[in-house]
Amino acid sequence: MKMISFCNKKGGVGKTTLCKNVAYKFALENKKVLVIDLDTQATISFLMQNENIDMSKSLHKIIASDCGMDINKVIQPTKYKNIDIIVGGETLKKSLIVMRELYDNDNFYLIGIKIYQSNQETFDGYDYVLIDYPPTTDDLSLNWLIFSDLIVIPTNNGSGNYKGILDLENTLTFICKKEKRGIPTLKIIFNNVKDDENTNLILKWISDKKLNSKLLETFIQHSKSYVKSENELNSTWTNQHYWRQKQAYEELIKEIK
Repeated sequence: MKMISFCNKKGGVGKTTLCKNVAYKFALENKKVLVIDLDTQATISFLMQNENIDMSKSLHKIIASDCGMDINKVIQPTKYKNIDIIVGGETLKKSLIVMRELYDNDNFYLIGIKIYQSNQETFDGYDYVLIDYPPTTDDLSLNWLIFSDLIVIPTNNGSGNYKGILDLENTLTFICKKEKRGIPTLKIIFNNVKDDENTNLILKWISDKKLNSKLLETFIQHSKSYVKSENELNSTWTNQHYWRQKQAYEELIKEIK
């Protein structure tokens, strides 16, 4: 099993779009995928839900049980073959309160690891666990980020999104040092970008910060029609007008699998 997180301490960079398209492509390759939605907005849960999904079955139930509940009780099938999900939603807000009540400072950032270790056989039954994060990296998010195998950080050509990369790296460095853990592998991807001076400026900033080694080769170019109409997960792979996006995602998969 490989755990891949899609995160940036900034909204509007395409975390959910990347996560769902990567999940769908892995599923097309007959890989078994578990998506974990840590966002209270639950966008990826909404996009993947089938008619029988129970939106109350988030990770909050596991955390509220002091990690004693079997993870299978909150894993649900989606409308897509080979993709299961643990949904997000408003119930996750309660988790932060419960975490403070149940765990002291020495164990606070071990909750995600505890959930994994208690359910390792289930997690390891998947080829990939893909996690979609909220725009603000809260303590629940950090619990899963610190033991991810790979963190994909999407950015576009906005200066605020670049700052989100730096903020995320600084936060992870601080928490991982506190927990005496190695920092997970971080990879930056330019997502939905135009080939213009703003993109070149962000690339210069990345070079100045010596982050080039963290930059993925894949660039996903901006497309107005793709952003507006790409709702179903299969559209990237079946719509002939999206051949540039399809090609980019195929290259991305090669880099992160």
